[in-house]
Amino acid sequence: MNDKTLSYSSTNTISIVALCVNVFMFLGLACFTLSLFLPVFFTSAEDIYGYWVLVTGWIGLVFIQLAWYANPVNLLALLLARDNPRIALLLSCLALMLASGTFIFNEIPTGINYEKVFIKEFGLGFYIWYAAQVFFLLALFSRFVNSLKGDSIIKVRIFLLSIRMK
Repeated sequence: MNDKTLSYSSTNTISIVALCVNVFMFLGLACFTLSLFLPVFFTSAEDIYGYWVLVTGWIGLVFIQLAWYANPVNLLALLLARDNPRIALLLSCLALMLASGTFIFNEIPTGINYEKVFIKEFGLGFYIWYAAQVFFLLALFSRFVNSLKGDSIIKVRIFLLSIRMK
């Protein structure tokens, strides 16, 4: 071979699954950030924006409204994703279940003397925040699949069957 032959062996390649991880992670972060600046709830008193829910949502624990806790659970899942993708995936599933609890809310605490206001409807910010939870779950599922060695599809099927049998 002469010196003018190009070698592509040093070119970095990325698998489709790894690309999915990055795309879903980007979409999740973009949706989460966008949801902070949009109305999440339209209530009988005022419109409530995502940044306010992020700051005050922990108060929901007093009223057994745990949906806000999907945020720290997903953060923990994202931090564990590299070292333990299976635990991260399970935590993200838990976060999505916690987030789904929002659909049964008809009132939310205001933080003032434990008063509550009634929710008239969910805002666009809520649906975008919920989409972020789904994108994080998809990203962590993709990372889990990417972490499997050998025939990933067979191992994913075995993993899903093992969950179903428990």
